[in-house]
Amino acid sequence: MISKHPLIAVLLLATTTANAADNPMWRSGLEWTCAFSSVIRCERSTDCSSHPDNGTIKLDYRENNLIDLAGRSHPIKRHYVQTVTGSPIGSEVKIELTTNEVIWLSAADGGGTFSDNWTGAMVSPRVGVIVQELRPLICAPAS
Repeated sequence: MISKHPLIAVLLLATTTANAADNPMWRSGLEWTCAFSSVIRCERSTDCSSHPDNGTIKLDYRENNLIDLAGRSHPIKRHYVQTVTGSPIGSEVKIELTTNEVIWLSAADGGGTFSDNWTGAMVSPRVGVIVQELRPLICAPAS
């Protein structure tokens, strides 16, 4: 198919590369440490509850992976900037892992002021009684 439509293949590759290259987190670094102090667990019966749960995860864009609490590496499937028209935040970074976990992060406050600290959440789908976990994250460039 690529040989029949080389222009389409080139445009598709350019679009994918441009979205990844515009990741605003990269301005502050390619390695990030994200801390959390709680987890919200939602059960199949739709009840959700918050529990204390301290930990850190590491984002490594250079190696294209996330290191979890146990030190295991999870490849990043894709990441991109998602722009919200009319939002004071302007845009956020969405990171999808091969585990189907998703991270949304933003560095702007309600006034549109950016900082090196990014806040957001990591949503983890589960199987069984607990169907989803959500961890509020605070991320900073690794030193």
